[in-house]
Amino acid sequence: MNLPQILKEQLLSTIGPATKEVTHINYDSRKITNKGCFVCIKGDNTDGHLYIEKAVLQGAVQIIGDQQDVLIENAKRYSDVQFILVREPKKALALYSSYLQSHAHKEMSLIGVTGTYGKTTITAYIRNLLNGSGIKTGSIGTAGVWDHRSSLSLHRSTPTTPESSDLHAYLRRMRKRDISSVVMETTSIGLDQERLYGLHFDIAVHSNLKPEHLDYHGTFDQYKKAKLRLFDHANVAVVNTDDEGMSKDILSTFKGEIWTYGIHHTATVQAKNLKATENGSSFDLLIKDQLYDVFIPALGTHNIYNFLASLCVCLAKGLTIKEILPLFHKLEGPPGRLELIPEFPKRKMIFDFSHTPYALDNLLETIKPIPYKRLIIMITGIGIREKSLRAPIAKAVEGRADEIVVTADHPGDEDPLVIVNDVIAGFETTTENVHPVTNRGEAIKKAMGLTKEGDLILITGLCMEEFQIIKGKKVPYHDYDHVKEFLDSSDSQKYFQETSK
Repeated sequence: MNLPQILKEQLLSTIGPATKEVTHINYDSRKITNKGCFVCIKGDNTDGHLYIEKAVLQGAVQIIGDQQDVLIENAKRYSDVQFILVREPKKALALYSSYLQSHAHKEMSLIGVTGTYGKTTITAYIRNLLNGSGIKTGSIGTAGVWDHRSSLSLHRSTPTTPESSDLHAYLRRMRKRDISSVVMETTSIGLDQERLYGLHFDIAVHSNLKPEHLDYHGTFDQYKKAKLRLFDHANVAVVNTDDEGMSKDILSTFKGEIWTYGIHHTATVQAKNLKATENGSSFDLLIKDQLYDVFIPALGTHNIYNFLASLCVCLAKGLTIKEILPLFHKLEGPPGRLELIPEFPKRKMIFDFSHTPYALDNLLETIKPIPYKRLIIMITGIGIREKSLRAPIAKAVEGRADEIVVTADHPGDEDPLVIVNDVIAGFETTTENVHPVTNRGEAIKKAMGLTKEGDLILITGLCMEEFQIIKGKKVPYHDYDHVKEFLDSSDSQKYFQETSK
């Protein structure tokens, strides 16, 4: 095992016997078994160096860290384990993970998507169009891990951009399925924490940039710098010319091939004369002076931007407009993005991931072409995100819905009632039509119970997740379970008869 070659510039020194075989690597000591390598990473709440003993007792044969004194002390206690001192453990984790997964990423075309809004939908559109064109494509992001056919039931270390040890395992699994391209969401935090270290992207996609995650990055400028790092490791850039947040930074510094898209500003790929219907959007598509009449089954100007970004990727990969034009009418987005739930009789019920003031405002504009009698919306405060967003969430929907249910998502260590009250504090006028419900599942049933025939109900928040984070634990949770509970309840038929009057 050639550690200098594997770890490259990260390796400083080793203590203890050389290891002949390592079968797996992880930053979580609980997941280390026989012949494992444990990487000590210091986080916000704890330090991996504190768990060296646990990892060794569970079978670790290698320990990687950056605290020399701690490694030397443990090497005296465990003489049969190799201790490796590195400059930056997260970079070492990425390099070693790539090695253990046979550098699968080097045999694939990688596409990275970054920005504040639209990453998940752009990723889904790219995967959909490339697979429809015969290019086997997988995806990694908020919507989960997908091969070219369906979602894979895999452990996810983070909500969006996986830790590098998981990411490389996903890539190798896809390569074994003959997937040649992988599109992934690349978050600012994922980039900052070196989860993508060592990867090179054929194409990097920019959606837009708005203030977000400032509790982590500190300033908007630092947030932007983290996003821009993706374009330092890409051959082609796809840039939204209408975005004032980051487009000029990319266009002025990127040295490779550039594709641009937009609606208001001149771009390589441009949409004009937008028209919205209940079933989707039609517009004139202009590509290098060639005009095409296009319809996509997606609502909202934001989804036209998402589509244009995905189209640029297809063209940058060498596909022609004639090859992909027939695929537009059956374009598929990710689950939980304007997802229609058809089981709710004589009503329209939509799940949407909107959980910020900007996204909620955009959602309420997007649904305008949909006919309905009354609008019922469920909004959420999120315990594991910035508290400063809670009151503005209320302001974004105030006066725009007939009934508003307020609940808590991923309360974390907070009291859900406090989160709900923080949101309600944002309403400036009467709250007679505001219904606080601290439990998300019960809130969904409350919102459903407020409807009448012909109404539209919007269930917003982190509605694609399969868990809720409560007191540091991921508690299994599915929105649809509560929809089904309401529909299967003993008095549901009575309810439908009464509310239809």
